[in-house]
Amino acid sequence: MRRFKQYLGVVLLSSILHLLFYYTDILKTLDYKFYDFSTALFANTKKQNSGSYSVIIDIDEKSIQTMGQWPWARVLDAQLINSISKMHPSALGINILFPEQDRLSPISIQKFYKRYFKLNVQFSSIPSKLRDNDRLLANAIKSSNAILSTYFSNEDYTASHCEKLNYKNNIFSKRETDFTASSLLCNYPILQESVENFGFINATVDDDGVFRRVPLFMRYKEKIFPSFALATLLSFDNYLQIDKSTNDILINFSSSRPKTISAIDILRGEVDPKDIQGKIAILGSSVVGLNPSYIIYSGEQISNSMIHAMVINNILDNAIFTQPKEYIVFNLLLSFLISIAIVILFAKRLYIYSTILILITTIASFIWLMRAYESNLYISIGYLWIPLLTISLITSIYHLRIINKEHREQENLLIRQSKLASMGEMISLIAHQWRQPLSAINGVVLDIDIDYRKEQLHPERLERHLSEIERITAYLSRTIHDFTSFFAINKESVSFFVEDVITQAINLTTISSYKNIEIICNKKEKIELVGFKSELIQSLLVLLNNAIFACAKKASDEFKGEIIIDTYRIKNYVYISVSDNAGGIPKENLKKIFDPYFTTKEKSGGTGLGLYILKLIVEDSMNGKVFVENSSKGAVFTLQIPDK
Repeated sequence: MRRFKQYLGVVLLSSILHLLFYYTDILKTLDYKFYDFSTALFANTKKQNSGSYSVIIDIDEKSIQTMGQWPWARVLDAQLINSISKMHPSALGINILFPEQDRLSPISIQKFYKRYFKLNVQFSSIPSKLRDNDRLLANAIKSSNAILSTYFSNEDYTASHCEKLNYKNNIFSKRETDFTASSLLCNYPILQESVENFGFINATVDDDGVFRRVPLFMRYKEKIFPSFALATLLSFDNYLQIDKSTNDILINFSSSRPKTISAIDILRGEVDPKDIQGKIAILGSSVVGLNPSYIIYSGEQISNSMIHAMVINNILDNAIFTQPKEYIVFNLLLSFLISIAIVILFAKRLYIYSTILILITTIASFIWLMRAYESNLYISIGYLWIPLLTISLITSIYHLRIINKEHREQENLLIRQSKLASMGEMISLIAHQWRQPLSAINGVVLDIDIDYRKEQLHPERLERHLSEIERITAYLSRTIHDFTSFFAINKESVSFFVEDVITQAINLTTISSYKNIEIICNKKEKIELVGFKSELIQSLLVLLNNAIFACAKKASDEFKGEIIIDTYRIKNYVYISVSDNAGGIPKENLKKIFDPYFTTKEKSGGTGLGLYILKLIVEDSMNGKVFVENSSKGAVFTLQIPDK
């Protein structure tokens, strides 16, 4: 039942995280970056058409400087369109909106002076056919079979003639689209009525400010309208087929870019007709303020005209990319199932299997991503990788913390076990240390009793006996204090003097059992430390008992064992070294002396944990280091402890 609840908790937690990802924009934005990565990575793997199907006629800065500020008189626009048409493009798309009457037209000027100044201005020298620029432009558009542009928005006002627009009897009425608008901006009536083909030029950036996609269809008042690029293609290819499920496309900017020709060069007749003949010409502007520019994934800025020219190239080159919505749901569900499997494998400590599962998922999905890219599909791989990697990372961090906690608990247990392992030895030591003092107390008590019976117990003599008893009991009390301090359960940082710790450690050793071994303390200064006193005692006790064992092993009538303790301070560190004259450690053992369970005391029952635990204590509890080397006489162990 408990395991069932744990698994249920894993499922619920993973569900909450995936739902949180799905209903926030974070995952969508990150998935955009995966698409950019895929585009940059796989762009060169696809075979692209060596040429371009389109060409851009750009009303650029050069044209504006030559012909004057925009808008130009529409007689110039008409002349430009007629000049392009004479070069026989396969289609001409005009990516410019003309929503109002031309104010520079002679008849517009006549109406202006009549309305405001009551003047009848005459243009008798101007032929009648040149007096209405809008009609001139309408005739040029109609004769060239050009495609006009419209613009959808969510504002409140739409001109009455724009509301009546209907694209070729609404041939797309049965198509579904997610893109809707509440208002429509179209061209001046005489211009709009001159064309059959028109399309919207809307292009919007994604949430992260990068342009990637354009809608192919948009709904306005239950009518479906095509995009400008699609309408341009339909003007000469009525059999063009667009998948019913395709509402928007991701533009493949890695395909061939169309050539850009300055509009003024067309008007001057300085362009080779072959550059336009048979191409789909897009007339627009890249001038800031006339047409917006967009930043693509590479950081490059492109114009609205370039976007629609690229869409045309992509469609004709079969290089458009789509992002079907079903892949989003599928990848999120797949991420959910794999995440649960990974969490369960982690819970069972099957880390190798969980790593293999993540690796297989990554490789398989990468291959899938690459194959889909070759088929012009983006499979929304971010919806698989991002939640999966996030949950895997959270799970890994959680389990690392658990493992680290267990490791520390295991270390503390080893330290505790080491203390307990020394308990029997220390109890024997205490019994040995107490035997003689207790005998001394017993002797003093007997002396008191004898003096009392002989009526010789004078006050001075009694005071001397009592002082002796007090001295001996103080020694006994100090011994038991050292013992209880060493086995204290509470671990707290305190201030203490190093020499006091050394004295306590010596009192806990078996040195009193050996007549031919001497411990010598060289005190250069009184050093105070802040830290865990009992653990420093344990560390010194390990070193002292090892030194005593080494000296005792070499004992003879001629040999006198010496254990020397040096304490000193260098800069911000306190050093405590314990050296002996027992001959040192064999070279082959120096590198593994601190390894767990390594011991040279097999016959005497050594556990091999003493020096290992010493290293743990010094490095983890004291943030210090421990070194070992051989001197000319024996082994030298040095503790380096930071002086905080």
